Amino acid sequence: MSNQRGLFLQEHFPSVASDLLRPLLNVLSAARDVCDGDVDKYLILLVLGMRMSEHPDFKTLEHDRIMAGDPAVLPSLGTNIRSIAASVGIPKETARRKLAELVEAGWLVRQGWDFRMTAVCYAALEPVRVRIQAQALANHDLLARFPD
Repeated sequence: MSNQRGLFLQEHFPSVASDLLRPLLNVLSAARDVCDGDVDKYLILLVLGMRMSEHPDFKTLEHDRIMAGDPAVLPSLGTNIRSIAASVGIPKETARRKLAELVEAGWLVRQGWDFRMTAVCYAALEPVRVRIQAQALANHDLLARFPD
């Protein structure tokens, strides 16, 4: 976003706040639902999703292939408990417990010290992904209304 658009958005925030907040609320509500009310679990998954999205092999995968379970474990730059806890801002023990629950659910696998998402997790997060995409489109349409 250009600096001019950023300043324009800041100046006019009250008039566009609902356009920005509604899609964000939809994303967070879906995330809470998918994670059985545990927003910290979603934040953990978001950290792991970021590391996954940065892996060059993940970028070459097709959505339908992942939804079909191939590959079963998604390529990712590894992330350990300490890094996850620091990224989310929760105690290491809390992160360890939540990660263990996600492993038990089949959403994550542990490889050495690192955790990686499974295709099962990717599929379970579909309602959130749909809302993230809707948020991106809504924000794009909103910003298109502002001068360059």
